[in-house]
Amino acid sequence: MRVSEFIQKVLIDEFKEIQQEEGHHSISFSLISQGIEFLGACLDSEPFSAKGLNAPRFRRAIYDLFPPSYHQFNQGTGKPFDLYENLRCSLLHVILPGSRIELIRRSEIAAFNVNHLEIKEIRGIDRLILVSEDLFDDYEKACKEIIRRISDSRLKGWKFEADL
Repeated sequence: MRVSEFIQKVLIDEFKEIQQEEGHHSISFSLISQGIEFLGACLDSEPFSAKGLNAPRFRRAIYDLFPPSYHQFNQGTGKPFDLYENLRCSLLHVILPGSRIELIRRSEIAAFNVNHLEIKEIRGIDRLILVSEDLFDDYEKACKEIIRRISDSRLKGWKFEADL
């Protein structure tokens, strides 16, 4: 399977199935975090399995492929709302978001009186709100942008010529 096929079939279609299943939005956040890092790997010239590139790949994908509203949450380790540290690393290493992140579904927006990428005090602490469906929508657009770049040869080379 080529990279563009993998992105469509796995990173979009399979993730979307999980995203839409009632009760699986937490898993969806973890998968999207991993997918963002993969998209960042498509933007560099190193092998997909290269070591030590997790943060640069995730951060580059956010800056290059996501709307500017995400950029303020992509500023580096130690920042309270940093997406790499508090979303990606926390979910992948301990299966819990960082304490300054609140993961919700659209159906919970009214109860929390919040919007996606808003900082709001919840349970006595300022938290960055991430709405799973909104994050997925932006993630899917990022995936489709990588597919476009492969299709029109803006991304080319050995990574995109061989099967995964």
